[in-house]
Amino acid sequence: MKRVFGGGYLAFILVISGCGNGNSSFTQATSYELTVALSSASAGTVTSSPAGINCPGTCTTSFAQNTEVTLTAKPSSSYFFGGWSGACSGANSCSLKITSAETVTASFNAGETLTVSMTGSGTGTVTSTPAGINCPTTCTATFPQNTQVTLTETPGSNDVFASWGGACTGSASCTIMLSASDAVTASFTGNTVVGGNPTALVYVSGGNPAGIFAFSADSSGQLTTVSGSPFATNAGILTTNGKYLFGADATNIYSFSIASDGTISQVASINATQYNGNGQCGGGPFGLFTDRTGATLYDVDGNSCANNAYQSFSIDQSTGALTFLAITSDQSPVFTGALSFLANDLYGYGSNCYHFLPTIFGFTRNSDGTLALDGSLGLNPPIPAAPSGSSYCPYLAAADAANDVVIPLTPLNANSFQVTGQTQLSVYTADSQGNLTTTSTASNMPATAVSSTAPLGVTDISVSPSGAFVAVSGPLGLQVFQLNGANPLTQVTGLLVNNEIDQVGWDNSNHLYAIGASSGQLFVFTITATTVTQAPGSPYTIAQPNSLAVLPVS
Repeated sequence: MKRVFGGGYLAFILVISGCGNGNSSFTQATSYELTVALSSASAGTVTSSPAGINCPGTCTTSFAQNTEVTLTAKPSSSYFFGGWSGACSGANSCSLKITSAETVTASFNAGETLTVSMTGSGTGTVTSTPAGINCPTTCTATFPQNTQVTLTETPGSNDVFASWGGACTGSASCTIMLSASDAVTASFTGNTVVGGNPTALVYVSGGNPAGIFAFSADSSGQLTTVSGSPFATNAGILTTNGKYLFGADATNIYSFSIASDGTISQVASINATQYNGNGQCGGGPFGLFTDRTGATLYDVDGNSCANNAYQSFSIDQSTGALTFLAITSDQSPVFTGALSFLANDLYGYGSNCYHFLPTIFGFTRNSDGTLALDGSLGLNPPIPAAPSGSSYCPYLAAADAANDVVIPLTPLNANSFQVTGQTQLSVYTADSQGNLTTTSTASNMPATAVSSTAPLGVTDISVSPSGAFVAVSGPLGLQVFQLNGANPLTQVTGLLVNNEIDQVGWDNSNHLYAIGASSGQLFVFTITATTVTQAPGSPYTIAQPNSLAVLPVS
């Protein structure tokens, strides 16, 4: 300090401040190391976000204090991630804030391999739960050690599952606790049916006394009676899922096994009326059908209160036994026929004109096989405008193996409800949500020759498995049209018979089968785009034929 006038002192204060790139003080950023350890160097990898860790390789790196770091574990082939330890725990993602040096260990466990092989003269598939095996496409899969794996067999068309070998034996279900790698063999036996090279097995209920008539069809469509036919039973309503024949009376549904020669034997039954929930109204099954895969059986359940419903039953593919799943919560007198499912097996359709109210309806097939009505009755897809003074009355539906649905429409006088013309065939196309649209009009829909003055017009309609043809039957006979996707159908034949036809069915060789109760006959035709040939021996006489089921063999 310097003395100044008056005896005081002058103080000098030196201030140093930072300017530009010069700093009067320096702050060192703090960082900490994160280290990752692996239970086995070849079992998997661990990476970090933000980047830095890529172990094995770079298993230690430094991150600035308070950095949020997320570690991701990826097991190598045939290994499974077991979990974290150290600064993280559990088997989910590892996220931590770096506030000090940390170590994390990632554990990987070796899996066990299950191998399925298939033998025998037949064909089939084997799938696993949990997923992994889908043989013959994927026959080897690796699962975490001590996983319980269940294998399910599905025989090919008209083939039979014989037995398990290896880690499983017998013909019951196969469940393995995979404590070590293992192998299972599935054996399938091919069926050889009478009649040389049959194309189908054909079953017709009827007769007096009641029974089921059984036939094998050769490549020309000619039928040979199966030994033991007719088989005594009261099951008057028939359908098949490709492995079993199902029949129903007014109370019970019966399951029949189908032997290699076409003979049938009852293997199970279930009282369907106990599930209809209609109380004093009574009721029971009056129609049977399956989904496209044959996994679920459905009945049209009627009752004296006129509110029909659909019941669903799961099919045990190894025994034919049925297990009740549900009855539709929506019930209505318009539900009188089988639903026809799209190729995706998710949506099934029908139509009716109960009390002259046109209704086209659709059901969603849930993952467990049960059915749920889409929307509400009365919220129809559009029905084409009928000629002046008329309205169209829909009845039945037939879906092809794509997304097209054929619906017969009969024109009625808008006031008297009398039939004003022949039944015409409309085509609807379903989108991915099952919604139907159509470009059909009164002028581009072909007219059938099978209908009479009955308001519902037709008795049955069916699309061939090839998707090429549509057969339609009615009081005046039987006719075939060509399906052209969403475009209008084209006529293939005139009336093939002049008698009332009640039900029709196809095999994979475009053989068309048809029964008429009034004439007591079973007809067989071979259909091509340009020719129609009646099979040798057709028509066949069957007293009081009631229901038809066709099981394609080849």
